[in-house]
Amino acid sequence: MKTKILALAFLALSIAGCKKNDLNTESIESNKNLEPLARLTQGNQRFLDEKSIHPHQNKQSVLDNQDGQKPFAVVITCSDSRVSPEIVFDQGIGDLFVIRNAGNLISDIDMGSIEYAIEHLDTKMVVILGHTECGAIKAYINDKDGSYKKHFNHIDNIVETISQENEEIEADKTKPKATNYLGAIDANIKHSTKLIQDNPIVKEHNIKIVSMRYDVHTGKVSQL
Repeated sequence: MKTKILALAFLALSIAGCKKNDLNTESIESNKNLEPLARLTQGNQRFLDEKSIHPHQNKQSVLDNQDGQKPFAVVITCSDSRVSPEIVFDQGIGDLFVIRNAGNLISDIDMGSIEYAIEHLDTKMVVILGHTECGAIKAYINDKDGSYKKHFNHIDNIVETISQENEEIEADKTKPKATNYLGAIDANIKHSTKLIQDNPIVKEHNIKIVSMRYDVHTGKVSQL
């Protein structure tokens, strides 16, 4: 009798597992058919709801992408360890072309990476993803007297780059940066967005550009 009960319990678990796998496969396929922005926003909502489907995060996805890649979006974001695009957007291998540096800045090399994704990988959308509690922005805000010019290290180069952004200068005129932390974050995102929008290759290919901010306190991504 005991053996029969155990067998029935095992069978029930097996059936439940199969149904779960079928639902997950269906969700992944449904996600794949969405427009790029919807894929990201719905993925973030799944992450917030703790219902991530973890698409394309398996050995088969490695094999499927071994001869090439077709990411549906470029994401320029910060190097901050709390900001992982594939996790917060619930995406996987081959989905996102991610470019990271402290402060999600746009150098010539970053711009070249964007152009590569557009021209050679046929990516149709570029996302600039800034975030709260950004160390690069905090360094800029705390640099009250331009002392970064005296230190001659590479971190100071980041602060100097941010301080020269037109959007930061205008934001500082509206409200002093010491009391406008969120405004400084958004100004930095908008500056990177403007640089990408002005790129001739981006214009030629009619690429969708989206500015977003990730909240490290909640896990939520908001569109600016």
